[in-house]
Amino acid sequence: MRTAVAALLLASACGSSGTGATGGDANGAHDAVVDTTTPLLCGTRTGMRGKTNRTIHIADLDRTYIVYLPDVAPTTPIPLVFVHHGYTMSGQNMFDITGYPVLADREHVAVAFPDGQGGPNSTGAPWNVGANVCPAYGVAPPNATGDDFAFLDGMKAEISEDQCIDTAHVFVTGFSMGGYFAHQAGCERTDLAGVAPHSGGTHALDACASAKKPIIIFHGAADPVVPPACDDPNASGGTDASSAARWAAHNGCATTTTSHTVNNGTCVSYDGCPAGGQVELCTFTAMGHCWAGGAGTNVYACGAYASATELEWAFWKTNAW
Repeated sequence: MRTAVAALLLASACGSSGTGATGGDANGAHDAVVDTTTPLLCGTRTGMRGKTNRTIHIADLDRTYIVYLPDVAPTTPIPLVFVHHGYTMSGQNMFDITGYPVLADREHVAVAFPDGQGGPNSTGAPWNVGANVCPAYGVAPPNATGDDFAFLDGMKAEISEDQCIDTAHVFVTGFSMGGYFAHQAGCERTDLAGVAPHSGGTHALDACASAKKPIIIFHGAADPVVPPACDDPNASGGTDASSAARWAAHNGCATTTTSHTVNNGTCVSYDGCPAGGQVELCTFTAMGHCWAGGAGTNVYACGAYASATELEWAFWKTNAW
């Protein structure tokens, strides 16, 4: 019974290069099918500011995503954050829940909200999460077969036409299945400055391309979908195979931690981590499978907790610059 319920919860929780005209919707967004075959100097296209909806052809798939650009001079290099959704969710969900557009305006950050390989709200596997990852309750998270790393590269190149990107400060975060992907991206991509998985899990980090990576991890202590022990070695069932312990060992940190409280939660930082290899884990009391500090009434937004969006940005500003 627990397996069946968990499978249902997981399903509900977690989506040709060409040219085309753009048209606005009721929210001021634009649809755009973009041509990435001819590289341009960065910041040369100035008409797609604010929120825009986009399509790009990558690895034989048409991939969709949302971009939010703050009101910054297009030729000024700014950081870029990719925000990945959970199973059966969408980039639009993450746009609504995380509050990243507000942070983007305040901090001058470009933000991309990609859809999974099947598109928004798909029941297909959304992301490349790797093999032998920590399972959800009774469910092995599916590993998508497309190329989500090529998708990252394609989005970054296309966004660069609108806004110069500070390529030394590109980050990946994600929720649920998107959290699994953020772990995998931190492992596989040496060009990312930091990652922030939320409510996901990972695999053994023995074969990572990245020797170390600044990482902050989030999980609800009462998550009924992905066990808290997937991230928290001090949760019931947690071990040195929990992601925080694995990342601490991989990055060369000590096994001891220093803690501080946040709104309805606790964050622990591993001691003795090398520069560029800091590890922090934030857990939230009685919180289920949802984005901490999330905005709105969506079931995956838990507004009574410290904002994961603000916590991860503060962590990266401290540890990834």
